[in-house]
Amino acid sequence: MVTKFQNKAITANLVVLPSKEVDFMDEASNYAFSESQMKKLKKVMGFGTRRISIPGETVSEYAIYGIKQMLADGIFKEEEIGAIIVTTTSPDQFIPPVSNIIQGAFDFDLDTVCIDISQGCCGFVVGLTYAFMTAEHLNGKKVLLVAGDMLTQRVSTRDRASRPICGDGVAISVIENVENGQTIYASLKNMGKECFAVQIPAGGTKIPITPETIKEEQDEFGNWRGKQHLVMEGDKVFNIIINETPIVMEELLKYAGKEITDIEYFLCHQSSVFTLKKLAQRLGVDQSIMPNNIVPKYGNSSSATIPVTLMDHHDEIFAEKDERQVMFAAFGTGMALGAVMMNLKKLDYCKMVEYPHKNVD
Repeated sequence: MVTKFQNKAITANLVVLPSKEVDFMDEASNYAFSESQMKKLKKVMGFGTRRISIPGETVSEYAIYGIKQMLADGIFKEEEIGAIIVTTTSPDQFIPPVSNIIQGAFDFDLDTVCIDISQGCCGFVVGLTYAFMTAEHLNGKKVLLVAGDMLTQRVSTRDRASRPICGDGVAISVIENVENGQTIYASLKNMGKECFAVQIPAGGTKIPITPETIKEEQDEFGNWRGKQHLVMEGDKVFNIIINETPIVMEELLKYAGKEITDIEYFLCHQSSVFTLKKLAQRLGVDQSIMPNNIVPKYGNSSSATIPVTLMDHHDEIFAEKDERQVMFAAFGTGMALGAVMMNLKKLDYCKMVEYPHKNVD
């Protein structure tokens, strides 16, 4: 799908990250790497510190905490919200939906639209597209886009492939109708034939969790996992990202009548430093306009990484201009690919808060 929207804008962005931080170099005993191997991986792959949730903490808890902060800061009023869209692959429960849990925590109107979208790393771009579509029918009310995951709770502590980059976090973005706004272009694609390249085999109705499924086994690469843990075919996913994402981005540029040189910043899902460096090379763009430092600071928080990048680089992006031509691009579970191109204005409200953990060891 390639489409466009008129008179829509992102007007605020809040990121809620766990206050608990872990360092890759302190986890050597989990991975059976030597100290020299750990140092080499840290340098080549960009492994660093990560923010991780406490088992039992949920997407809705982080979102509610963040929304309360935004209400206290006067960013919006409860009666101004017309929709809550949540993109996550780690819902609190099968039932009820996370968006309804969030809606029920506040005095939002009964007409508030609640939508849960099962999307991981591409979730922000998918959710943003749905938010633009939904805002068209809200008679001036605003959309809260909640994007994030608690995936460290579903990744084995002995998974040498995924654990070192995995982090948690939830972002809340405000999308609303504006007068005399610009045209926004969006593209979404899905490669369902490759959907099992990233999966959590057990925990749904097909394979319920049992004592047998939680038993961890070692694969040929030295990773230990149970069937309730995330597993990824890394080589396949990397090749899809590097080969298919540029096609989506280039198609969107052509649809909009733009050149790649018109884009001032590329804010992409951050799966790893290595992947984004290769993507920048593939596109032929300078790495300075495709930030890639989020995973070493906060970890890969799935659908939250783009708003985390926006938060972390906001002042830099808008240091010289109050408006930038940006492209958001993402790739992940499904295998879903997407991009949104828009003139992004400097936000009056773009910040990060830490979630106060309870019962921390």
